[in-house]
Amino acid sequence: NPNGLKLSMVHRKPLNVGLVAKICRVSKKTVLNWIYKDALKAFTTFGGHYRIWPGDLKKFMTTAGLDVPFQFVDERQTAFLIIDDDQAYTMLLKEAICTNFPSADVITTDDGYEALLLIGERKPNVILLDLRMPKLDGFQVLELLRPRKKDGTMKVVVLSAFVDDEVRQKLQNTVADEVWEKKRDIFDLITALRAMLETNQGSKTSLRPQRPR
Repeated sequence: NPNGLKLSMVHRKPLNVGLVAKICRVSKKTVLNWIYKDALKAFTTFGGHYRIWPGDLKKFMTTAGLDVPFQFVDERQTAFLIIDDDQAYTMLLKEAICTNFPSADVITTDDGYEALLLIGERKPNVILLDLRMPKLDGFQVLELLRPRKKDGTMKVVVLSAFVDDEVRQKLQNTVADEVWEKKRDIFDLITALRAMLETNQGSKTSLRPQRPR
């Protein structure tokens, strides 16, 4: 095999630029150009290096008409970010999500400012946001999220103990996708989360139970 890759290799984890170049039989510079032009979707590591999920590379190959062998399994995790200063409720919700989505990555914070940093770094699929918090409240977080929520892949659920008509009215002009009350049954919340993820394109692969390692 001229490009030095085993044809039987199944790619599961994010790929670096060099590996993508080998797979596509092009130079690293070409791969970087694809990324700069937003043709190939990539994310950056903490060290500032590009990484490409195998599923995103396959989409690019199909769009670009690249006919090279490439086998992959999309194992990216569904990431949940809980933003709430009620520690007892946060732990209850985290436990329920971890139990029902075994391969999920659940991140928690009680700080709106830290939440915005985490959203930038971790790109969660679902944000569960409380409205009443110190420092930066839920409405301020929603406003700051507006420019980041463009492609619809990130879902924002407001979870509050205080939901009245006035609050609902205020939330209509924000980027919140759903408004749920905290007194709602936790199993009902999980069912609603599962339905939300299954209708969100590309998330179904993330909902399979984690295989034992």
